[in-house]
Amino acid sequence: MYVFSEEWIYALADLLKNDEVYQQKAKDFDSSFQFVVKANPARGVQNDLACGVNLPQCDKIWAGIQPNTDYVMSGPYETFHKILKGKMGAVMAITTRKVKVQGNLAKLLKFTGAINRFVELLGQVDSEFEGDFK
Repeated sequence: MYVFSEEWIYALADLLKNDEVYQQKAKDFDSSFQFVVKANPARGVQNDLACGVNLPQCDKIWAGIQPNTDYVMSGPYETFHKILKGKMGAVMAITTRKVKVQGNLAKLLKFTGAINRFVELLGQVDSEFEGDFK
C-alpha cells in the first residue's frame, strides 16, 4: 500500500491501537497527529500527501489535511522515505530541520518513549513508495 494513503494510515493506526507498549507509553497523550508530505515531481512524486490519526486511541483516522490538528509533521517526500527506510532517525530529521513539527513541543517531549515506539511501528507498516523511491 502506498505510504500516506488512507489504507496506509489505517494500517498504522491498527498497529498503534493494538500495541501494548505504545499504548502504555502514550497514555494521556490525547492529541491529533498529521503527516503533510511535499511532492517531488522531478523524482516522480506528483502530489502532496497528508493523513492523520488521533493518538493514542486511534479512534479517528483521515486522509488529506484536517485543520486544527494538534501536531503536524511536514517535510519533503525524500526525507520521509529515509525515515521509513531507517536511513534517518525521526529525531535527527526534526533537529536538522529536514522535517518540521508544529504543536506543543514541551508536551511532545514528555512522550519520547511513545514517539520512539511510534517510529518503530512505522517501519512495520507495509509501505510502497512512488516514483524514484520505489
